[in-house]
Amino acid sequence: MTITTTHTSGRLSRKKEKTTQTIIEATMSLFAEQGIDATTMEQIAEEADVAKGTLYNYFPVKEAIISAYIQRSFATQNDARLSHLEELTDTRLRMEYIFTELIQGVQKQPELFARYLVYRTKTIVAVSQNDDAPSGIHLLAQRIIELGQQNGEIRTDLPIYTLEDLFEFTFIEVVKQLAKDGETITAQQAISGCVDIFINGATS
Repeated sequence: MTITTTHTSGRLSRKKEKTTQTIIEATMSLFAEQGIDATTMEQIAEEADVAKGTLYNYFPVKEAIISAYIQRSFATQNDARLSHLEELTDTRLRMEYIFTELIQGVQKQPELFARYLVYRTKTIVAVSQNDDAPSGIHLLAQRIIELGQQNGEIRTDLPIYTLEDLFEFTFIEVVKQLAKDGETITAQQAISGCVDIFINGATS
């Protein structure tokens, strides 16, 4: 009985993953052809060859699909990034390294990331969250925070999710600064300033 249940669970999990990936690929294809605003959920369902109800069960809005796409793109490079974090000596260097890596992705797909960051901000501030297992930026944040706590650089009296959210908000602020003041500030300046606030607060 246990073997049958496990086999069924694995098959359903694989089916869910395949459907998720199909939806994401269909969405990105439509975005490339006609833009984000012109693409509807109905078109995505048709392109992915899934029922509209099925699509909404997986993703309630387009921005949720964008979030899944970007999180997965983070995850494909996470092993190398996590490995490199171990070679760096302090929290500042680790954060600056990760933010520099992520900003390169933002600059390649600015409109997509703009939608993603708005959606992520809403998700972060929601009192009740139903996130899946952590991936993407949260895995990176977790490890940086763990290493910083081991070194005595990051306090240990706050919940890990609070520190992770502050980490992600710090990155969002970097993106905002570059969007608003990109002509007068470099990416490295924005990153350095925001990382400093995360580590030292807003004191002068």
